[in-house]
Formats: sequence, C-alpha cells, structure tokens
Amino acid sequence: MTQRTATRRLLRLAFTALIGLPLSNLASAHEFWLEPLQYRIDVNKTAQADIKVGENFKGDTYAFFPNRFVRFELHHNGRERPISGRLGARPAAAQAVDSHGLTTLTYESTYTELTYDDPAVFDNFLTLDGLDWVRQAHADRGLPERGFTEVFRRFAKTYIGTGNAQGEDRLIGYPLEWRLEANPYTLTRQTPLTATLFLNDEPSAGILARVFMKSGNEEAEELRLTTDENGQISVPFRADTAYLVSSVHMKEPPADVVEETGAVWESLWASAVFYRE
Repeated sequence: MTQRTATRRLLRLAFTALIGLPLSNLASAHEFWLEPLQYRIDVNKTAQADIKVGENFKGDTYAFFPNRFVRFELHHNGRERPISGRLGARPAAAQAVDSHGLTTLTYESTYTELTYDDPAVFDNFLTLDGLDWVRQAHADRGLPERGFTEVFRRFAKTYIGTGNAQGEDRLIGYPLEWRLEANPYTLTRQTPLTATLFLNDEPSAGILARVFMKSGNEEAEELRLTTDENGQISVPFRADTAYLVSSVHMKEPPADVVEETGAVWESLWASAVFYRE
C-alpha cells in the first residue's frame, strides 16, 4: 500500500467514524486522553481505560471503534500488543496484565477534518494552545479568514502501575509524543516529574504544555508551562492527584492530505495521563 493510498484510507475511515457527530461538538471538545479506571492494579488483573474527549479533565466517554484509530496498544516490560475489544465496548481498553511493571496504554487516532466557518473559533483555539504564530503564518499564506479546513490527529498515552509498578516510559514513535523521564508510581513523594515532548523523535523546545491536575471530585486546576531548550517541563508534585499533560503542534499538511481534503493546516495533539500518590 502506498503512502497516498494509506492516507486516503485513514481519512475515509475518520470521516465515516464521525457521521452523526455535530461539528459544534468537535470544535468544543478540545482535549483527548485515555483515562484509567484504576491507576494501580494487581498482577493478573485487568488494565482498563476510557477514551475521553472534553475540557479541563472532564468530558464524554467514547467506546471501542477500530475505524477511529490506527494504533491502540498495551505496552508492558518491553512487549506490546494490540488492544482488542468488542465493537462499542466501554471501557474501550480492557486487557489483563500478567506481571509486575509499568503498564502504558497508547492510542493513535485516524485523521479528522474540521472546517472553520467562524474566525473566532480558530482564533480562540490558537490563543488557548499557544499557537499565536499561526495567525501571521495564515495571513502570509493568503488563506481566507473563514471556510478553510484543518485536519488533526491525536496521540495519547496513559500509565498504570501494575504490582510493584517498576519500569520506565519509552517512545512509541508518534509524530508528537510525551515521554515521562521518571516513573510516577515509584518516584519519591514531593519530587517534581520531568516530561519531554518529542516532535518527530526530537525534543521540541518552546511549546506550550497545558497541565491539568485533578484531585478526587474537585475541579481540575490548569498550569501552563513551556518546554525548555531540552523539550522538557517540570510537573510539580501534588499527592493523590491525576495529571493530564497536553500539547499541540501545527503544520502545513502533506500534499496527499491537501489533495484529499483541501486542508490548509494539520494539527498534532499529544497527551499523557498519570497519577501521583
């Protein structure tokens, strides 16, 4: 299968998956993440996670639909295996883990297409996600203020401590991806956690990271951090708290995507979810 054929197939699958989903939902449902039902499990128990779409670490739960993802995997002790499930199942991920270690669930979405008819929606998106440079680039390219199309893809990771939870994060190979530089389930209490953002396997500096912290039923608190010259942020410690780290990269889409969709921008979204005890 050629790259162009593969891209067209992914785009067709994405558009099929989105039939019946109002455009307003796509525009307002900003973040995408995997959220475990339990952040700690025993050996020979099931790692479970929901696919979530929403804002401020709360949102709608989506079921298992293979036509919405390219890769959906469980990584554990250097091994990986596809997450399988019944069509429409919730939680979307439910896989048994048979040994101690850090368990990582990963998800790569298909393409989704979004047309901006209201310039304010695009402008608010750029402000929210630290993409102010895109405004000038948009004008410099002579692009219209409304009626233009963006395509986007999501790359999500979440971490579950199985048994003794020993292990470390590693890169999956996504175009935009977070890697935790310490294990959140074995890291000493009070110690900040360093995370690195990679763009095409290289650390990416100067990128906004939106960090949401949620304790129990409280509303999430957001921190806005910027990756340093090494592509890293330092996430502060808070006990008994779930974290969602999210960043966006915007670029011009490849020629085959432009031909298929007419899109003038492509955004890549990376998220990582973990828990500090």
